[in-house]
Amino acid sequence: MFLALLVGAGGCELEPITSQPPGNPAPGNPPPGNPEPTVPSAPRVVESHTEPGTVTLSWSPPESDGGSSVTGYRVSAAPREEAQSIEVDGTTARVTGLRPGATYFFYVAAVNAMGEGLSTRSEAVTLPDVPGAPPRPSVVRGDGQVRVSWTEPGSDGRSPIIGYLVTAHPQGTHVTMDSSARSAVVGGLSNGEPSTFTVRALNAVGLGPDSPASLSVVPATVPSAPASVEATVTIRRASVTWSPPASTGGVLVRTYVVTLEPDGLSREVDADTHSFEYSGLKDGTAYTFTVAARNEMGEGPKLRSASVRTPGVPAQPGAVSVTAGIRSATVTWEAPAEDGGAPLTGYVVEASPSGARVTVDAATRTATVPGLSSTQAHTLRVSATNILGSGPSASSAAVRPLPAPAEVTDLQFDTSNAGCLTVSYALRQPDGLLADVSVEVDSTGSGSFTRATQAGSATHAGLLARFTAPEGSTHQFLWDRGFDVPEAATVRVRLSARVPGTTLSSATLERTLPAAARRCEVRLPTHSVQPLNATARRAVKGDFNGDGKLDLVVAPASGETVSILLGLGNGSFQPRIQQTLRSQMNRLTTGDLDGNGTQDLIWPDGYGSLWVARGGGGFFAPPVSYRMSFADLTTTVDDSIALADFDGNGSLDVATIGGSGTALTLGILANAGDGTLGAFVSKLSVTANTLIAAADLDEDGRKDLLAIGRGWMGSVALLSNGDGTFRTRSITAPEAHTLLVDDLDGDGHLDLVLARKDLSKELQVHLLRGDGQGGFSAAELVDTLLDANGFSTALGLTTVDMDRDGLKDLVVALEWKDALAVLRGKGAGSFEPAVLMPAGRGPISLLTGDFDGDGLEDVASVQGHSEDVRVWRDGPGSLSLQEAPGGALAQGDFNGDGKMDLVSAPVKDSVQVHLAGGPEGLRAQTPVPVGSPVWSLTVGHVDGDANLDVVVRRGMGGAMTLGLLLGNGDGTLRPAADIPVGANPGHVALGDVNGDGRTDLVCQVSYYLEPGYYTQEVRLLLGQGDGTFASPTLVTTSPNPDALALGDLDKDGALDLAVLQDSTSEGVLLLKGRGNGTFLPPVLVSTPGAGRYGGHLILVDMNEDGFLDAVRSNSIDNSVHVLLGWGDWVGWNARSYPAGGNCASISVLDFDGDGSRDVLCANPGMDSVSLMRGDEYGWLAAPRIFGVRNGAHELAVFDVNADGRPDILSGAPMYPQGTLLLQR
Repeated sequence: MFLALLVGAGGCELEPITSQPPGNPAPGNPPPGNPEPTVPSAPRVVESHTEPGTVTLSWSPPESDGGSSVTGYRVSAAPREEAQSIEVDGTTARVTGLRPGATYFFYVAAVNAMGEGLSTRSEAVTLPDVPGAPPRPSVVRGDGQVRVSWTEPGSDGRSPIIGYLVTAHPQGTHVTMDSSARSAVVGGLSNGEPSTFTVRALNAVGLGPDSPASLSVVPATVPSAPASVEATVTIRRASVTWSPPASTGGVLVRTYVVTLEPDGLSREVDADTHSFEYSGLKDGTAYTFTVAARNEMGEGPKLRSASVRTPGVPAQPGAVSVTAGIRSATVTWEAPAEDGGAPLTGYVVEASPSGARVTVDAATRTATVPGLSSTQAHTLRVSATNILGSGPSASSAAVRPLPAPAEVTDLQFDTSNAGCLTVSYALRQPDGLLADVSVEVDSTGSGSFTRATQAGSATHAGLLARFTAPEGSTHQFLWDRGFDVPEAATVRVRLSARVPGTTLSSATLERTLPAAARRCEVRLPTHSVQPLNATARRAVKGDFNGDGKLDLVVAPASGETVSILLGLGNGSFQPRIQQTLRSQMNRLTTGDLDGNGTQDLIWPDGYGSLWVARGGGGFFAPPVSYRMSFADLTTTVDDSIALADFDGNGSLDVATIGGSGTALTLGILANAGDGTLGAFVSKLSVTANTLIAAADLDEDGRKDLLAIGRGWMGSVALLSNGDGTFRTRSITAPEAHTLLVDDLDGDGHLDLVLARKDLSKELQVHLLRGDGQGGFSAAELVDTLLDANGFSTALGLTTVDMDRDGLKDLVVALEWKDALAVLRGKGAGSFEPAVLMPAGRGPISLLTGDFDGDGLEDVASVQGHSEDVRVWRDGPGSLSLQEAPGGALAQGDFNGDGKMDLVSAPVKDSVQVHLAGGPEGLRAQTPVPVGSPVWSLTVGHVDGDANLDVVVRRGMGGAMTLGLLLGNGDGTLRPAADIPVGANPGHVALGDVNGDGRTDLVCQVSYYLEPGYYTQEVRLLLGQGDGTFASPTLVTTSPNPDALALGDLDKDGALDLAVLQDSTSEGVLLLKGRGNGTFLPPVLVSTPGAGRYGGHLILVDMNEDGFLDAVRSNSIDNSVHVLLGWGDWVGWNARSYPAGGNCASISVLDFDGDGSRDVLCANPGMDSVSLMRGDEYGWLAAPRIFGVRNGAHELAVFDVNADGRPDILSGAPMYPQGTLLLQR
């Protein structure tokens, strides 16, 4: 049976409803035999579960159903609630509509057919309630909001708190938070409006009561920015005003904060103040001002004023340009873009580095600064001024003022009969600038002046008067009057001086002159030679001692010592001066870096440094270095440096090769204007063998750079922009070892010449024609030359008008052919086939310059093998050396005409006389065969007639003999019997030793005592008067006799004998002759300066005291020694002189016509002849050295062409060709 008890709404109970299944007895009619049913017993334990407003009950059925099945249960609650509802389902019931927080008892009774049984009461059941009220919340105000904070309520109403409700009063704004929150921000509030806040807790039952109201709070924030800020300025002051902010932030503004920017200086003023004034501001400075309002909440945002600038100095003027004037500069400019806030009052122009100042008014836009030195570049700075002072200056480009002309203030010259006359003159020039001086002579009175010839002098100025001065400076020019006008009675001398770029100043003086009594100096048609006695590689030119003459500095092939050659002004130089600087100087160049008028030395050392040695007085200051690379640059070529003003500041910059590691570049070291160089700035990647040159290739007045490379790098023209930057243009060029730039085709554009030498001994010269825009035509082969060796230390190349025809010629050094190849220009860039000029031994470096002051360019070459410098001058005559008979040489009058003739051995086994005495020169006679090579010739009267004869030393090795050629008196010779000397003959002297009137022969001989051991001695052969001689007798066996000479040393009428010793001991052996063919034992005249080793010996009266002196040469130490005798055998005074070469033989005579004997030396291996001019006291001057052909071992010196002046012939045994130098 199923029982359902329904409790209706309102607590009405519903009776149990029963149903009878089919076949069962009806209720009240128990089955027969059973006891009468009763109501059920009470249900067992009643349990409860509470929820908000609801209780769920559960119980156990009664132990007894009373004999009738339980049909349901009746549930009731006490107290009853109006909204109470009970739903029963089996042994459970759900009671709803209960009051939160109320306590209830619940009753449950079982119901069967018999009725309702006893009920069972539950324990008291209390339902969950709303939470309690939280304590009073705390508040913190903010901008339009308040933060409310609380703690949880004391009771959660028996149901967990699930949230909180925060309410703003009176606004009614609510904020809900979850159960974990203990604070909330209530926004949307109005600043300045007071509010209170309550908090309610929420659980499943609902919201609890409000907390106590918070303290009243007013939301607030910082004020807004002021409505406006304005600033006004006056001189060093500013006034700031502002308007109050639109919002005070809800509370009153207390103060305002005013801040000055950029100084950051802040000031605070009260809320009633709306302005502030700053003082002590900087002139011409931009300021802004910020203002912020401040209340109790803090400082509000700042409002910035517009930027204002205090009145200041004006801005710099614009468009500054400058023009050079004579010792002045004129600058123009435009007004500054800003006057600084105050009207302009004028402009100040200042020149730097002079410091000269000029001021002009505000309306002027140009000014001229006078009194500027033209020796350096000046920069003009222009600044505008107002009441506050001068503004920043704007600078012009550097400009070098034009020089003022030099003024000739005095001119004098002496009127003696000397061959050299001193011309004295004075020059005045404000800056002491170099002036080009020309001295001209008019000897006809026609008004036609020709250039005066300058004589060499170490004490006279040349043609570059460096020491001009504002008050005038005196100079002296040594005039070779004896060469120019030897016979003129009246001459006019005109001296002109010009500082380059100025007008010419001249003075003329007329004087009467006596005829020249003697010549000034010797002039020979050959190049001059300056020995270095040191290895040489490269030379540079300049006036290094300020005497107005061009000098040279020669860099060594190795080592740190340079040779300084100070010019004499006539193409020759003073003896070299040596100075130790640094190593690796083969890339040496020169230039005036600091603008002081003196040339400096500059060179990269190959190890990453550039060295500069400042010049002055013929010496150089210790070099300073500039680092430009950390790469190995030892393989860079000699032509890897160039100087020019690349940045337009008027001073020379340096272009060279530097870099790092294997990355090499062509770069610039810019000159600051005072000679100080800046850092190396790379411009172009290059290889180590790149050639560099500087020239104006595009004809814009600025020096450009050429970089001629090999291989992958190629060649490039770097065209200057004038500010230190370049634009590049590629060039197609063949490989080269050296280069030069010049206008060779006469079209006004610079051309490029390249020379290259390969291992096949070929040397190719190419011409690339310039187009005037930095480009060049394809290379044209000019010539292919042959050297004697493919290897080359360096390759010399230059261009000069060598033949003075107005066309440029090319000169190329052939190191191993010992020659210069001259390719004479034909015009339009074409050239004649090369002509070879003998040039010493191993020419390797060439340069040009006016070394003799004649106004024309000369050529100087450096010889690496003969270790000298040679200068070619005097036009076409220097293109060749006149040939002469070679071989052994001697001289004498062979045809009885009273004029000296030449005898030589131009063919190795024959002897030939060359008659002289006429303008046609030498006239060769029929040669006489002698059967073997000739080594020396000695001339004398051997056979007793009036005709000169010749003793011939001939043979090979140790088989030498003396032959005899008898003179016929007409310039021909005939063979005679040999002269037996019993040994190997050496030096020979002829003279009447025994006083019998017949010529005797003294001979130095050598012979072997046994194999490998030989001795030397002097033998005498008495002449028989018929060309034969008696058997030789021993004169002396003194150790190592060498050259000998006969002469009457003590004036007793008997010939004495002088013998040199080939040993290290100084001195000369003297043997007094008895006059009978015998000599006293030798006396060694040993005195300092007497010389040592063998050589050549001549006895001659050098000091005109009537006694013979001894002159000897020394080829070991390149010297000449003069022993002045007094006739007493012991009073010899010895003097030693540098010979200028390895003097192998000497000639003594009055060569220059001044009445005193001079000494000439033949220098074999150096291809030169030295002249040492003597004076009346027997002293010798420093040598002048002249170049000759190879084989200068012997000399013949006499008047070849009958002009009254002796000439020089040089030759050497086995050399068929000699040299003839005719005096001019």
